[in-house]
Amino acid sequence: MWQLITNLLAPSHYIPHGHCYLWQTPLVWLHVVSDTFIALAYYSIPLTLIYFIQKRKDVPFKGVFVLFSAFILSCGTTHILEVWTLWYPAYWLSGTIKACTALISIFTAIELYPLIPKAIALPSPRELEALNQELERQNQERQTAEQTVRFLNAELEKRVEQRTADLMNINEKLQQEILERQQVEIALRENKQFTEQIALLLPNILYIYDLVEKRNIYCNRLIRETLGYTQEEFQPENNDLLGDHIHPEDKKAVEQHLKRCLSLKPGNFLEIEYRVRDIKGKWYWLQCRDTLFETQANGKAKQIIGIASNITERKEAEKKLQQINAQFAQRVKDLEGRTQEMIRLGEMTDFLQACLTVKEAEKTLADLLKPLFPDSIGAVFRLKESHNILEAVATWGTPLNSQLMFSPNECWALRRGSVHVGEKHSPSLYCPHVHLDKEQNTTLCLPMMAQGETLGLLYLNFQNPEDINPSRRKLAETVSKQIAISLANLKLRETLQNQSFRDVLTGLYNRRYLEASIVRELHRVSRSNSTLGVILFDIDHFKRFNDTWGHDAGDAVLKAVGNLLQESTRESDIACRYGGEEFLIIMPDASLEDTQRRAHQLQIEIKHLQVSTRSQQLESITVSMGVASFPEHGLNYELLLRTADEALYRAKQQGRDRIVCAV
Repeated sequence: MWQLITNLLAPSHYIPHGHCYLWQTPLVWLHVVSDTFIALAYYSIPLTLIYFIQKRKDVPFKGVFVLFSAFILSCGTTHILEVWTLWYPAYWLSGTIKACTALISIFTAIELYPLIPKAIALPSPRELEALNQELERQNQERQTAEQTVRFLNAELEKRVEQRTADLMNINEKLQQEILERQQVEIALRENKQFTEQIALLLPNILYIYDLVEKRNIYCNRLIRETLGYTQEEFQPENNDLLGDHIHPEDKKAVEQHLKRCLSLKPGNFLEIEYRVRDIKGKWYWLQCRDTLFETQANGKAKQIIGIASNITERKEAEKKLQQINAQFAQRVKDLEGRTQEMIRLGEMTDFLQACLTVKEAEKTLADLLKPLFPDSIGAVFRLKESHNILEAVATWGTPLNSQLMFSPNECWALRRGSVHVGEKHSPSLYCPHVHLDKEQNTTLCLPMMAQGETLGLLYLNFQNPEDINPSRRKLAETVSKQIAISLANLKLRETLQNQSFRDVLTGLYNRRYLEASIVRELHRVSRSNSTLGVILFDIDHFKRFNDTWGHDAGDAVLKAVGNLLQESTRESDIACRYGGEEFLIIMPDASLEDTQRRAHQLQIEIKHLQVSTRSQQLESITVSMGVASFPEHGLNYELLLRTADEALYRAKQQGRDRIVCAV
């Protein structure tokens, strides 16, 4: 068991990570301190989240907080293992923890996605406050109307009781009929005046409607102020209160409301909202509250009394609020789309900046541009060094209705130096490199220019013309500029790197590149338990070429040998100009026998070189070579090169034009 734990935490068959830092104490402690503080920060964040959840019991989406805590804890653990692997190569354990972190992060992302609409749907404090104020106002209006209706009901009940008492008095005292009738008439007039005063003072439309006869019994003066109709226009002889003035979409709802009113019981009321046309043809929203006023013999309602409130302003505010919400939602959607485009554009820029060569960047362009323009077919064209041909280096989507190779003169965008749009209604304005067909789509050509130089062309073909909106066109222009800048930087980097690592005369790697590469190759073959061959050779009697035919002849000899080495060495070999007329070849994964065999072949090939200058054929070129091998002749590059140099020196001492192996 202890052995298993030891193998897991400190296996012996791997090299600790500290070797990668060459055990440089400042560098090692920099990573130790950094990873330790990061881990402590990662561990403190989940504790804070858990404390927050415990204190706030009403926080929604607690599961997401727990997942975030687990994800951050696992991230902190990976940094602890980064410190541990500096001295103990527990790479399997570190990889397992990273895999767990990946699983937790993926699960967190999956759980988080469906919660986004719920989080967005949560109302803001300002919206809740506005809704509460609106509810309070409506409650106050309803309470006022209810008080009015209750008051009217009480008065009506009082009037019925009084009439009953009068009738009883008339029956009991016929002799006082004239006096009692006068008293009743006086009381009725007083009640009528009182009721009319209430109806006049009400801020809403008051009406009485007969459900059986389907006609209006009474309307107060607010019908004129609200809808413009006179009270006479809604008297019994003019039939229905609303009639054809109800909005067609609301008629069915009103009919169903009146049917429900037939079943009204005393003390109950029904509400409905519908639209009514005023005398000028304008539509108003009314909110009606109806209650029982008179019943039939069978107990069903005969007449209802109701109050109608003008809620047009509220409805218009609600409609305006809905429109604002719809506009806001569309703007949020547009912003989210722009945000995603900016994220993808940033990712594309990061990828291009991370590329080491222009060719590597060209390979990534298709996969990077397709998510930015998912509804298009496109290609990226690079301008050749000759500046007379453009060639497609990245394409996506099919079919690409453009030539893969064409002249700059065949594109209007390159000829004009600006963006060019080709549309179906102007077929003569399509670029010549575009293949025209019956179902021709909208095309967009954008020159890729950086540092005052045209580097290529971004070509887009859209199925739907509406897809080329101003924001999409602006994105395409930004993408073309970003690609051009990235390619120009990579091209400049390659040029500078080539100048810093290449010998100007021979085109071979220089000594600086040799010293940087041989250490890397020695580490690689050492880890793989392989070998590495070294050939160090010198051109015999090189000074004689300069003295006899001039320095141009010496340069021609060096160039010829450099060209031969570039053509005859393997891709994995490193051929360098070591200094003056000395050359060095590093041959990874080559044994001593293979290195000697290659040295003999190279010696013969150099002898057969024919070099001429100023129409004069130079004499045959011979070389003296020293051969060494890792690890047989040295475990580091200084010792290995020293033994190869000693072998070269012995070859010169033995008469030149020969190969000597190190001992």
